[in-house]
Amino acid sequence: MRVLGLGGSHHDFCAALVQDGAVLSAVEEERLTRKKIAFGLGPRLQRCLAANYVLAEAGIGVDDVDLVIANDFVNPVYTLRYHDRIHWMGHHLAHAASTFYTSPFERAAVLVMDGRGSTVVEHGQLHGETITFYEADAEGLHVVRALHGRVTVTDRRSEDPYEDSVGWMYEAVSKSIGLFTSGHMGAPGKTMGLAPYGSPRYVGELGAFYDLGDGSFRQSTAQQIRLRSFIEAELHAPATEAEREEIRAGFAYAVQHHTERIVISLARWLHERTGLTDLCLAGGVALNSVANFKLLQHTGFERIHVVPAAGDQGTALGSALYGYHDLGGHPWRPAAEPFSPYLGREYTADQIEAALAPAADRLRVECPEDLYAHVARELAAGAIVGWYQGRSEIGPRALGNRSILADPRDPGMKDRINAKVKHREPFRPFAPVVLAARQEEYFSSPVPAPYMLMVPEVKPDKRAVIPAVTHIDGSARLQTVLGELNPRLESLLTAFDALTGVPVLLNTSFNDNEEPIVETPEDAVRCFLKTDTDVLVIGDLVVRKEEARA
Repeated sequence: MRVLGLGGSHHDFCAALVQDGAVLSAVEEERLTRKKIAFGLGPRLQRCLAANYVLAEAGIGVDDVDLVIANDFVNPVYTLRYHDRIHWMGHHLAHAASTFYTSPFERAAVLVMDGRGSTVVEHGQLHGETITFYEADAEGLHVVRALHGRVTVTDRRSEDPYEDSVGWMYEAVSKSIGLFTSGHMGAPGKTMGLAPYGSPRYVGELGAFYDLGDGSFRQSTAQQIRLRSFIEAELHAPATEAEREEIRAGFAYAVQHHTERIVISLARWLHERTGLTDLCLAGGVALNSVANFKLLQHTGFERIHVVPAAGDQGTALGSALYGYHDLGGHPWRPAAEPFSPYLGREYTADQIEAALAPAADRLRVECPEDLYAHVARELAAGAIVGWYQGRSEIGPRALGNRSILADPRDPGMKDRINAKVKHREPFRPFAPVVLAARQEEYFSSPVPAPYMLMVPEVKPDKRAVIPAVTHIDGSARLQTVLGELNPRLESLLTAFDALTGVPVLLNTSFNDNEEPIVETPEDAVRCFLKTDTDVLVIGDLVVRKEEARA
């Protein structure tokens, strides 16, 4: 049985192809259009390039697909080509399916939290999904409780479109303190990175702008307006830019603090209600990797799975897997191996050579006998390396196939990459990637984090060893390398460890600021040439810029 899943909302569009329960291929629309989160594409959205991509990867056409399925919150323009055969499902249900059906659990609690999902009518008014609790097992997903926020766009408050949303609160604070991403959307990831620079000065005030109960979060339109007005007034009060920066960091600290408080409270309620010890998370709030780790510390859940595509792109995975298991009547059985996020295309040596050819006069290419030892020496000597290997990752994190890698021992490396390669705010941290067998030597958690969605502490005696990946509060957004998922990255880390005694590298996404992660070899070459990346390792080839030799 083949199922084509289409996902997204008004951003983060994606397609996934499932065959007999296995995800054959998945890719985000942004990787193909080269427009971040695929926001604002207009009529071009109907091309649905991601669907073409996954079908071509399988060597089939849409007529060979048994079911086309999408969540009902996706922009309908994205599904126009398949309008005559689409099966629609709920947005939160697609999120829930994306994380449970990629988990190692036979039975689990599932918590979905985002900005807003499918529209429902309650008491004659429009509402949107904001928080949904599930219990899941071999027979499917069962709603335990669903919270819906009033859609206040009907009140002509387009800036406050939905109530009772943890995701909205975090994004609203991000916008109010000036942290944006493409399409004038808030940038929660930036806020999470800024939070440790702040102080608790606004924690008390922000607690007055929402109500938290057992299994319940409420925030009215009036509270939303007061929250934004309060932030605006505070930012207009100081006389200097330095004071304003302290205020911005203070609000980032406060909204992160309250998000953790809210998420822990909701998860505790779900644990008490279900009695389960395994938890699956999805929705945009599940990308808050700091809060994710604290769920392990402060709730009764013993194991947590977060799908690597926890945002709206993951609804493509969830839709396709729901179509297979629930609509197709195939009971869920967890796989023996961990879910692989490497679901894109693997480009051939000929395609790589063709991508390098137009810039041949500006590039020097070699094919070393021992690739991993060669690249380890480059990294240890201070090179910033573009690492382009195998199939591209699904989700917002580069997990070692479309990555920029560097030596974490260099205390100046974070500032160097932020300024010269990523061209982004200096406070934003970079992630460590570590060999699984050595994780506990460097980090406070023994729990593998293959999708970079947990933030433990760096052990105090290792913070001076890997300063480039140790955040200001001593934490790190960790990626654990599992050999069964990424043997090439494991081999590189092993070579770097043999050379330096440190089994850790700095890992960030292979892209410039506000660009999607590179997908094709051509994307990789372009990004390499326009940034201060020193070396490009693409397949088995090591590429340098010709001017670097001079």
